[in-house]
Amino acid sequence: MEFYGDYHLHSTYSDGHSSVEEMVKAASGIGLEEICLADHGPRNFAVGVESAQTLLQIKEEIKALREKYTGLQIYAGVEANIISLDGQLDVEREIIEKLDLLIAGLHSYVWPEGFGDVPWILGNQVAKVFPLQKKWLQNANTKALVEAIYRYEPEIISHPGLKMEINIAEVAKACLAKETLWEINAGHKHPGYKEVREIARRGVEFVVNSDAHFPESVGALEYGAWVLEKAGVPAPQIRNIKEKEHGHENIIKIR
Repeated sequence: MEFYGDYHLHSTYSDGHSSVEEMVKAASGIGLEEICLADHGPRNFAVGVESAQTLLQIKEEIKALREKYTGLQIYAGVEANIISLDGQLDVEREIIEKLDLLIAGLHSYVWPEGFGDVPWILGNQVAKVFPLQKKWLQNANTKALVEAIYRYEPEIISHPGLKMEINIAEVAKACLAKETLWEINAGHKHPGYKEVREIARRGVEFVVNSDAHFPESVGALEYGAWVLEKAGVPAPQIRNIKEKEHGHENIIKIR
């Protein structure tokens, strides 16, 4: 199983260890056809972009690189953080509309939107210490993610359930309604094949990404191939797989 695109790459604008061009050069060197630079939104503790405006700066840099790396489609995106229980993201809509691709994700170390969101964020940070909160946190995480999907209609949700448990059935229902792709994160080796099998049975489509922070990790999607084959997911449910009779499908939504 091979993939033609990798849509979750980080650069030194957030917590990546290489420049945008170094990540692009790595993708070009291994023959990828499409990539997306999706640095963290600004409200990730210590690792987010300086401000949402920085994302437009990255987009301008990518425009210049497209002329240099003509055989590679380079998208400018963001991995936006969900910062409230009602699904608010840490990137303004006017910025999102100027980007090519939106990834929305749950991260526990973010600045919450309001005081009412603090117990949820802190709860996830101490979940391993206080397991009695597990069910409440799962419900809260699910609500926040589902609300974000309905509010923003992201192309992709990043590593759903990683370190922040969710209800797969509820999130899958939202993904189906808004045609949002469920990420298989090869970098974190998440989710496992049993979860992938359950998600696939609900009709959701997948995208396999590396979540690369180093050039050598760009396009390292082997875990995705393994877990999809292990779970028996058919090719039509894998958006960035090469083995499709009708060719490549567009990842990008028209907003």
